[in-house]
Amino acid sequence: MTRVIKAADLLPTPWKNGGGLTREIVSHSSKDDMHWRLSIADVDRDGPFSCFAGLSRILTVIEGNGMTLHADDTTLSAQPYQPLAFAGDLPVTGCLIDGPVRNFNLIFDPQHVRPSVRLYEGPQTLKLAPTDHAIHCLDGTVELSGTTLLPGDTAWITGGDIYIPDQTQIICVTF
Repeated sequence: MTRVIKAADLLPTPWKNGGGLTREIVSHSSKDDMHWRLSIADVDRDGPFSCFAGLSRILTVIEGNGMTLHADDTTLSAQPYQPLAFAGDLPVTGCLIDGPVRNFNLIFDPQHVRPSVRLYEGPQTLKLAPTDHAIHCLDGTVELSGTTLLPGDTAWITGGDIYIPDQTQIICVTF
């Protein structure tokens, strides 16, 4: 079964720390715990990241020139189209590299899931294991079970083959 989340349906909500806006794509929680959340965040100025104690992050810059993330004695480089993993409670301050960015974010509890984030470009066929995947279209279009994903759309699928046409780029999150 394929569930499609259209980019136009994503509503902006304030960041946990109030410093910006995010658009949640999809999430999974139990009664008291967040297991994981996928979202898109627009960052237009330098500033601190929200703290997510006990959780992990994978951030992928999908628009813009990237960010440098500063935390205590650590500096991380968030480069375009390169997933960057770090602790959700790392006290990070982001500094933009030459202008605003848009980030694809996965925040998750490693006690519940061990997801991966990979980018793919067409033309190619992906053979996905029979587990849950989120397919986020960055550029081009992707046909899934008779539904077309446009840039910014995300599909929730369970395994199968996906053909990625030429001039198309996706992010695949595997749970």
